[in-house]
Amino acid sequence: MHCNLWSAVCFRGLRTVNKKSEELLSKKMVKELFEIATKGDIERLRELFEDPESIYSTDPAQTLNKRDEDGKSALDLAAMLGRKEIVRELLERGADINSQTKKGYTALHRAASWGHPDCLRVLVANGADLQIQNAHGERAREAAARYRKGSCVDYLDRAEAQQALLSVITATKDIYSDPEKHMGRFTREDKLSGNRFCDEKTDWLESHKENATVEDIYKQKRELEELLKPILSKLEDSDEDFFAKDVKAVKK
Repeated sequence: MHCNLWSAVCFRGLRTVNKKSEELLSKKMVKELFEIATKGDIERLRELFEDPESIYSTDPAQTLNKRDEDGKSALDLAAMLGRKEIVRELLERGADINSQTKKGYTALHRAASWGHPDCLRVLVANGADLQIQNAHGERAREAAARYRKGSCVDYLDRAEAQQALLSVITATKDIYSDPEKHMGRFTREDKLSGNRFCDEKTDWLESHKENATVEDIYKQKRELEELLKPILSKLEDSDEDFFAKDVKAVKK
């Protein structure tokens, strides 16, 4: 009886010690990661993740998204300081790109507020959400405007326009490829024409990615929508109207 009680006490004590050791190790690792992000030491960062015995390699999520006492993550800090290579590496290793602080700030907000368009490019290319708002109701774009970071405002306006055009292209191609969505109402020529229109705009966007103005991009979007309207309008007809038109076409 006494032996069992003593064993239980020892086990609880050992578990407490192990837990404290893990917490200390975790704090040490987070501190090290933040120092790397501050200095922009990309080689040291890669060494940590490529060491097979390092927890950075075996369980990167345990440290990548932890926050300091001020609520910042290593990704936030790298974005604030304009460390674009660190930002890219952290994202490739699994950092949560849209993670928010208690006040709603993301890494995109940080890069925009501190005036780092190069970091914005890396974040947007990796899927950062342009529409997330902080506690002030600001997206990254509005945060950049508040701090008068004109180059960041311009970049985010252009990125939003590009995404608007791409969303039309993606949604249209998705409809063409899914029989449940187009319900067999498109002819072969409809699909060929629609896909060609989308591909042409995709090529235009790729070739004008760096120099197109916001107005240019929205103009391309309107043109595409006009080209697609006669085809997509077939989805708006009721079944009765659609098949009536189909019968008339056959009779002609």
